[in-house]
Amino acid sequence: MARCWLLLLFWAFLWPAASAVPCHPDDLRALRGFAGDLSGGGVLLRTAWSGASCCSWEGVGCDSASGRVTVLRLPRRGLTGLIPGASLAGLVWLEELFLGSNSFVGVFPDALFGLTRLRKLSLASNELTGQVSSRLGELTRLTLLDLSANRFFGRLPDVFGDLTSLEHLAAHSNGFSGFLPPSLSSLSSLRELNLRNNTLSGPIARVSFSGMPLLASVDFSTNYLTGWLPTSLAGCGELKSLNLANNTVRSGRNNSMSGNDNTVISGDNNAVSGSFNTLVCGDNNVLTGDHHVVSGSNHIVTNSYNKVSGCTNNVSGSHHTVSGSNNAVSGSNNTVSGSNHVVSGSNKIVTDG
Repeated sequence: MARCWLLLLFWAFLWPAASAVPCHPDDLRALRGFAGDLSGGGVLLRTAWSGASCCSWEGVGCDSASGRVTVLRLPRRGLTGLIPGASLAGLVWLEELFLGSNSFVGVFPDALFGLTRLRKLSLASNELTGQVSSRLGELTRLTLLDLSANRFFGRLPDVFGDLTSLEHLAAHSNGFSGFLPPSLSSLSSLRELNLRNNTLSGPIARVSFSGMPLLASVDFSTNYLTGWLPTSLAGCGELKSLNLANNTVRSGRNNSMSGNDNTVISGDNNAVSGSFNTLVCGDNNVLTGDHHVVSGSNHIVTNSYNKVSGCTNNVSGSHHTVSGSNNAVSGSNNTVSGSNHVVSGSNKIVTDG
């Protein structure tokens, strides 16, 4: 028994030394070069990264067996200047790179496309600009890509057929333009797709969602997308959030729309909720919410502050402005003009037939 205790004490003494993974010299050189090229918070980082045991440095993670750097997480460090891509390219085992919420400028470094082991890449909330190269498709192991809140512009590269492991794709709040890349349809593992607040245009139906069974969240709001909702969305059984606000849906039927500032042109049998939506024409729509502009016929409009024109509409709530004919208006403080209305409540009738 005494020998067993001695053996356990011996291993306990050796364990810290055995678990302290030495830093690979190539990675040590790359990290020192990276820190040396940084401005702003790079001064503090160079101070914190002292010695040669880079696997114990803050923000750095290593593979326990090889000592190779696999993780670099440096968000919100006040780092400025260009991203030192040439130095990062030396971290050939890197799997996770998080440089978000700094003040990096310049373009997406081409050197990063050589990091083919990358699974997670976030450059969000910087001041990066330029177009994103089609070489993005070389990062075939990515499960997370976040380029949001930068100043990228031009078309999204149509390379997502090579990125079929992606689970989270965020590129919102940039200046991306042009049509949605059809290769987005290939993202069979996708759970989150956020492209809001860009200048993307063309039909939403360029993307087929039928091969995305895990998709839970889609945000295309504040773009210039058009067309009707793809029927392929019906196959997304995990979908919890769909935001198409501030877009245009043209000539659509039987759509269900939520959000604010949508425009529906020539649509029939739509259900529209939210605020500040415009239904230019169409029939048999159901609208809830506030501050809609509605024209056409056979609509059901509820809540308040809507502007309704056309005929045979059923309007309830308050503070509506109603014109046309054969409308049924109830509630209070509505202004009604036209002819053959049925009006109840405390409403102001401007003209009446």
